[in-house]
Amino acid sequence: MLINTVILFIRDTLPVFLLFSFLLAQNEGSARHLLGGILVGFLLAAALYFNLSVVSEWFEGGGLELIKTLVLLVMLIGLGEFLRRQYLQAASNTQWLAFILMTGITFINVIHFIIYFLAYWTAPDAGTSLVLGNVIGLGISLSVGVLLYVLLNAIRFNLLKLLFLNVFFAGQVAGIAMLLEQINLLPNQSRLWDTSGWVADDSEYGHFLNVLVGYEATPSGAYMMVYLASLFFPVAYWYLRSLLVGRQASTGRLR
Repeated sequence: MLINTVILFIRDTLPVFLLFSFLLAQNEGSARHLLGGILVGFLLAAALYFNLSVVSEWFEGGGLELIKTLVLLVMLIGLGEFLRRQYLQAASNTQWLAFILMTGITFINVIHFIIYFLAYWTAPDAGTSLVLGNVIGLGISLSVGVLLYVLLNAIRFNLLKLLFLNVFFAGQVAGIAMLLEQINLLPNQSRLWDTSGWVADDSEYGHFLNVLVGYEATPSGAYMMVYLASLFFPVAYWYLRSLLVGRQASTGRLR
């Protein structure tokens, strides 16, 4: 149980630490807004847990998966605006966008950790294993988060930091394909390739790479389509928003 606790802690909470480091390393990063987002996300996850039996019955048993899908889509739109403002060095209101992103990433990940923690707390000898596993997992997550923050601060080109953040988010949003497959809104598809002989999904490196860049040893076509769409979404978002702003400016001049 100790090893499982460490792995699950890293899988379910490491994304929160990594996103915290990504956002804090950006210009005008505010730890206060990021910590506030973590707190709100945790409270929302706790509220969902106490209503999980009701939510799980929504949409023929796919309530939780659809809520997580909706949150990921909202986060993707927020990311597009965040990256646009950071790239244009227009940092106004990016702190609130960072707050929204932190709230979303905490909410969709911590809910599973809460379920595991409370479900196994009453198991024999679970107390020591759970506490020790959480301490080890917290130490690993903090170490990785600090290391990432240091590496990002060493990068002088802001565009490169934004690119890394975009890749990280694409890996998170690509999970939508797996969520929809779980509730049969997407058919089970054949796998494009299998790299489990090099890095297995259930290995330590597999879990870490999955959190960092969305690595899957046997990805489906739907997974890769969502991944690539998420990766290029900011470009499409900037283009469409520029067209909208240009059209509004043109209309204003005509008036």
